[in-house]
Parts: sequence; structure tokens; C-alpha cells
Amino acid sequence: MDDLIKSVGIHIRMLRKSKNLSQEELAFKASVHPTYIGQVERGEKNLTISSLHQITNALEIDLGEFFSVIESNYTSTENLPYRLIIELLSDVNINEQQQLYTIFKQIIEWRKN
Repeated sequence: MDDLIKSVGIHIRMLRKSKNLSQEELAFKASVHPTYIGQVERGEKNLTISSLHQITNALEIDLGEFFSVIESNYTSTENLPYRLIIELLSDVNINEQQQLYTIFKQIIEWRKN
């Protein structure tokens, strides 16, 4: 269960950063306390469905789409390499994420040749 809570928090952080929002800005848009967003992103708080709905609305993503990403990334006991990469990227701004994506893509294309 803790892995799932952490996965939800990581995904919220990635979405927030991709929209260039601070925790405070997201909290304001979602009508929750700013410290709550931080606790959720770190996997310290287990969200209610209502709170998650407020946050996803503020991030302009519907719950179905949110959960489809969580479900595809979630495994209860394994730390798969791509999950570790996603966790690292959650602390990187969107411009740096785009640069890293370009690098990853070039490496994969290079390996194919």
C-alpha cells in the first residue's frame, strides 16, 4: 500500500512540475493546504478520493487518465528501473525533463543502429 501512495505522490509532483506550478499554487487551485500537497507528494499522506479529485481538477487531468498512468507504473514490490527514473525526474523542472528525454531518445536511436 505504501508503494501505491508513494506512486500517487510522485505522479502528482510530476504533473505539477510539468505545469510549472509551485506547491502553493497547486494548493490554492485545489483548495487544500500547501503543506498537504508536500505531504502527498512525499507519500506521507493517504489522500481521500475527494482530495485527489480536487487536485486532479486543479492539474486539469481527469481521474481516469490519472489512474491509468498509476496502474501502468505501479508494482507493489519491485523497484523497476523506469520507476526509479520517473522518481528522479519528479524533482527536475519541465525544461530539464525535455532535455533528458532528448538524450534518452538519442541513446535509444543510437543503439538501434
